[in-house]
Amino acid sequence: MVTAILLLFMFLIAPGLAWAKPDDSPVQIKVELGWQGKVVPGRYAPAVVNLKNTGKNDLSGTIEAINYQSYTLPAQPGATPGTKQPSKFFPSSAYGEMVSLPAGAEKTVMLWFPADGPNSRTDFVFKAGSQEVARVSQKSTAAVVNGPMPGAVGVLGQIPAALERVRVTMPDGVPRSPMVLELTAELFPRRGDELNAFNQILVTAKGALSLSDEQRSALVEWVKSGGQLVLSGGLEINESLSVLPDNIIDINVKQIEPQSGWQAAAQWLNSSEPGAAAPAAILSGHGTPWGPKEKPLGLQYVLGDGGITVFTFDPNQLPWQAGAMGNALWQKFLTPTDQEKYYNTGNDYKLSSLVGNTNNMPVNAFPGWRPVGLYLLAFLLLAGPGVFFVLRRMRRPEYTWVAVPLLAVLFAGAVYGYMLQSGGKVLVNVVQVLDSRDGTSPAGYTAVGYFAPTVPVFDAVMKDSDRSVMVQPMGGRPPDMMNEDEDPPYSVIRGSDLMVRFSDASQWNLRAISFRDDQAAAIAKGLSATVEVDGNKLVGKIKNDTGLKLDHAAFFYGSDYRVVGDLQPGDEAGVEMKVTAPQYNPQGNPGPSYPSSWQVFMYPDGPPQPPQPGMPSPAPDRQMTVEEQRRANLMENWMGNVMRNGPMETGWPLTVLAWSDSPAGDPGLKGISRAPFYLTMFVLRPEIEIPAGSFNIPAGLVVPEVIDSQVRGWSGYNNLMGLEGGSISFMFKPQFGSQTSVKEVTVHMVYLPVQGSSKGMGPPAPKPTSIPDGVLEIYHPGHEAWQTLSGSDTFTLTGDYALPDGEITLRVTGGDPGKGTGFYMLPPTVAYGGDQA
Repeated sequence: MVTAILLLFMFLIAPGLAWAKPDDSPVQIKVELGWQGKVVPGRYAPAVVNLKNTGKNDLSGTIEAINYQSYTLPAQPGATPGTKQPSKFFPSSAYGEMVSLPAGAEKTVMLWFPADGPNSRTDFVFKAGSQEVARVSQKSTAAVVNGPMPGAVGVLGQIPAALERVRVTMPDGVPRSPMVLELTAELFPRRGDELNAFNQILVTAKGALSLSDEQRSALVEWVKSGGQLVLSGGLEINESLSVLPDNIIDINVKQIEPQSGWQAAAQWLNSSEPGAAAPAAILSGHGTPWGPKEKPLGLQYVLGDGGITVFTFDPNQLPWQAGAMGNALWQKFLTPTDQEKYYNTGNDYKLSSLVGNTNNMPVNAFPGWRPVGLYLLAFLLLAGPGVFFVLRRMRRPEYTWVAVPLLAVLFAGAVYGYMLQSGGKVLVNVVQVLDSRDGTSPAGYTAVGYFAPTVPVFDAVMKDSDRSVMVQPMGGRPPDMMNEDEDPPYSVIRGSDLMVRFSDASQWNLRAISFRDDQAAAIAKGLSATVEVDGNKLVGKIKNDTGLKLDHAAFFYGSDYRVVGDLQPGDEAGVEMKVTAPQYNPQGNPGPSYPSSWQVFMYPDGPPQPPQPGMPSPAPDRQMTVEEQRRANLMENWMGNVMRNGPMETGWPLTVLAWSDSPAGDPGLKGISRAPFYLTMFVLRPEIEIPAGSFNIPAGLVVPEVIDSQVRGWSGYNNLMGLEGGSISFMFKPQFGSQTSVKEVTVHMVYLPVQGSSKGMGPPAPKPTSIPDGVLEIYHPGHEAWQTLSGSDTFTLTGDYALPDGEITLRVTGGDPGKGTGFYMLPPTVAYGGDQA
């Protein structure tokens, strides 16, 4: 009855608000969930929780947001088909904060937690110790969306009317209106991961001035994780730019002048109305112009996995606030150019993929066979001949049935006591990856795995209470075995420390947390690598100034690699490899293949020669050690997006990997008595050294990465790939420095049409031919448009097809074998020419 009254009361209050019944406890709870009552399913959302202690006693404890998911019970045997099955709720997670609540006091707490989707609920519970004092339920406010689930668009400041009305075509071809949410400083987090509900955020001048330094840093963290930040221009552009901490981007506002001719912008945006005059800023810097070449609408900057766009104009002023120009602007900006940018998961994918590696314990985590064997031998001698002779001497052989079990208990107790004394009841394995592939600031990722089978409820404690963590208790109970009144599998509680409490559901499995750790990533700056071209050779150099001993440092390029070996602090080493470009080999195997991760440790001089056709690969000369297996598994897991991204195997882009069994900084763990085990991997992209003056980077040196693969069907022929419908997008990332100016690029692709007039994917033509229209496209960043390349197999273009760092994007669209347009291909190549200051 009480529950029914409570639910009725919840429906009568304003949306997004919930109150605990005042008579139920001395603590009253009021909750405002989300932004204007809205949340994005599966992403972080704020909850403003107001607590009021109407009692006479001071209280201290935790306020927790407990997520409950709904589970529909399976149909019973013999049930009538179509009968609606009952459902139940079970707890999935909890996020809370330590609070003190004096008698008669009122306090407001901001909780950030991942909001569940439809058909779920969140209970806000105040606990004093283990005793529940007050509880209020809040049904999910997440909307049901059919098809892709994009993030929202946030606006810090005034929302342009055109943005609220725009409809954007999603990757599934369906136009939808994005969820646009107004952000305020009060509902803006201090941790970047807690902005993952948003794909884009527009910041106006008024909104920029309202943020604290912590919130500005969180905004930058969000951009580095894949977010797209837009800064308003116009008369108040300097105020908008103030939202960024110093030295984030290189930009200068030369002057602000009225602009009356928006004809070039209207033509670029495919709008029929050029609109009225408005103030526009004249910008300069190392960003990429966005908009028409003669009068760009802004500058764009790449930062980590995301980007920053600075508008020259104010989108809240005409002609951009509303009407055709405003609608065309947001359609152009919000339409994703590829799937990767649309389905931005921030750090979630990287952190979740790293956690599994904490399962791989080092060899010294457990006793070796020798001490175990010696211990068992001592037990056998005592339990067998020892007990027999002692009892026979005492003339009490009948006590054998008591003495042997008692001796077993004593031995087991001694083992358990030693384990407790040495801290062995909790094994901690820390895996870190320091990734510097983006060419700017390194990114650090840390996963901590706790193995504590003797501790049913385990508390993992960290020093930094403000750290954003992802929790993954491996294993656990299935939903049909969980009850609503159970504790959630994990609870994240913030106080003077950060505590993650794991319930007994994961007792016999690994309990893991992971987090972005850019403080540890600072050590990655000490590892540097360069490559230069000497004729047809690639000369690589690596230097270790990290202060750590590194092992198995290796250069990867295409389908080849070289291991330089172990590097002590201050050591340097070099390698030589051959520069190659994809070539058609009528007798070749499909490829180029990626070297297996285990080969790096078994064959340090490069991958072994492939076996003859029809012959199996030779077995290695030895087995891998446990430490080599740990490193190989980490490499396979972290670099899997390079080696497994669709059917087209392009080979490794220039990459350096190195490992260490030392920590990259202090992960901030507390409450553990035994030293953790560590495995650290460094990942970086070598810098291409270019001598001053004119330069030419040969085709094949910059290996493309597959960034989008929408393939309907494919087939192989020797080392060719046949693309049957769909498309594949390639990105070339040489990461040139600011002193490099690209003047010319040469695109080449081997194209062989299907031989003969028969339908289907028959054999290819004997020789490559010119590429027809509609097959190969290049993306022009200044025009934000794809342009077709056809009539040849080699195309020499101007340097404005490349971003300032040399990045170029190509797209290949497959033919239709049923219509006789099928073809085979090799990965395209790009050569660069330009000047080096």
